[in-house]
Amino acid sequence: MNTAYFYLTDEGGRLAHKLAAAHPGDIYNKENFKENLQAGFGKYDSLICIMATGIVVRILAPLIVHKTSDPAVVVLDQKGKYAISLLSGHLGGANDLAREMAVISGGEAVITTATDVAGELSFDTFAKKHDMAIENIGQLKHISGALLSGKKVNVFTDKNAAELYPELAAEQKRGMIAILPLSEFFKTYTIESNIPAVVIDERLFVSNSTVPQAAPVLYLRPRTICAGIGCKRNMEQKPIEEALLQTLKEEGIHPLSLKCIATIPLKSDEPGIIGTAANLNVPLQIIPTEEIENLDISQLGIQTSEFVASQTGVLSVSTACSYLASDKGTILRDKAKYKGITIALSKENS
Repeated sequence: MNTAYFYLTDEGGRLAHKLAAAHPGDIYNKENFKENLQAGFGKYDSLICIMATGIVVRILAPLIVHKTSDPAVVVLDQKGKYAISLLSGHLGGANDLAREMAVISGGEAVITTATDVAGELSFDTFAKKHDMAIENIGQLKHISGALLSGKKVNVFTDKNAAELYPELAAEQKRGMIAILPLSEFFKTYTIESNIPAVVIDERLFVSNSTVPQAAPVLYLRPRTICAGIGCKRNMEQKPIEEALLQTLKEEGIHPLSLKCIATIPLKSDEPGIIGTAANLNVPLQIIPTEEIENLDISQLGIQTSEFVASQTGVLSVSTACSYLASDKGTILRDKAKYKGITIALSKENS
């Protein structure tokens, strides 16, 4: 997370440097202040402003879009008595950042998000912590509202929730949620149900269309799928992206569950691959050739190609890259072939 500090007074400057010594970031003074702060809104993951809250609000208000995309904004007074989580408290991480700044400054964090104040589980914070994408964030307010009003929420997943998500186990213990297998979701939520639900799953077959309006359902997609891509030189982005999305669909995997795209160094500058990763908002991971050479390809049962080896120096590109990017997880799809493109999918093991 890249951070920027903004201050207007000498005392604020001393505090900015103190904070940055513990939590590194770029520091801006009052010179070209408004322009720098507005530019920083689109450049940094988090902005820490040491000044009056009103100044920050007036300058940033025209730039605010949505909590899924806005950076975290924390405001401190120049003495560091209060660290206020102003914007993107959960998804942006401003609440945690305000707490951190308060510890460094010796002050107090000011958190106003309802779930934090009430001590209830916040599923947007939960999703961020466990690297999950939120498919339908509009439903989040209904889930949070239910918890705040003391209503029970059902969580459906086939994962070992008690082991992977201790906060869910704690909430189940105090009776606020019930953790149930996905099979129960299809039994109860294809009929009428008014119990709010959270579904944690990578699979595409979990569909909003099966759920009646009476039951708000929040879909969380764990980012566990690594796609390996090989292609001919100078392939355009559109066919590569379409091939990837088609392969995900064939395997019944939601696109939001994609964790990364992986390829070999020889293809690291392919505009089509780079553009696909950027458009799908996932990192591009370059797998060193020597790591592929060290794999026991035959034992893994991966398709190989002498032609590919003659062109790239390795027997497998897409499948080997997806497998290694998933930390040697489970190969879900070995080399799906398209015109000039190969796609493979692997899943990280929980």
